[in-house]
Amino acid sequence: SHFNPLAKSPIPAYGLMQVVPTSAGVDVNRFLYDIDEPMSGPYLYVTDNNIEAGTAYLHLLNERYLRHIEDPLNRKYCTIAAYNTGAGNVARVFNSDGSRNIKKASRVINSMSPELVLKTLQSRLPYDETKRYLDKVLSKEALYIQ
Repeated sequence: SHFNPLAKSPIPAYGLMQVVPTSAGVDVNRFLYDIDEPMSGPYLYVTDNNIEAGTAYLHLLNERYLRHIEDPLNRKYCTIAAYNTGAGNVARVFNSDGSRNIKKASRVINSMSPELVLKTLQSRLPYDETKRYLDKVLSKEALYIQ
């Protein structure tokens, strides 16, 4: 989004945190509001709504969908990638049969070092955009920790 609260990607993803209404938006609506429908673009253009949706989705990825990944660093790498491409696509990277089964992928990930998990994500993620996103977030992380 380049910090543009009115950003809209071709997917489309909306706002600062680039929330996709029909995937993350549905999951967040279910989680926060018990509503089974997508979020609207205009709703996601409201900065507070967008940040709430984006952070709730990060919570869902980290604490629910990827909860079986034991090492915190491995889970962080997978959560960052999943925020961009979805948890199922992250699972496909680690499942030899290419399935989107997250629990199965977690068993593989749990047998790997964080260095190997990161290297595997960087080499096997199906989309260059997600590889760039992962690298960008990790490279900027130190700036935000200060």
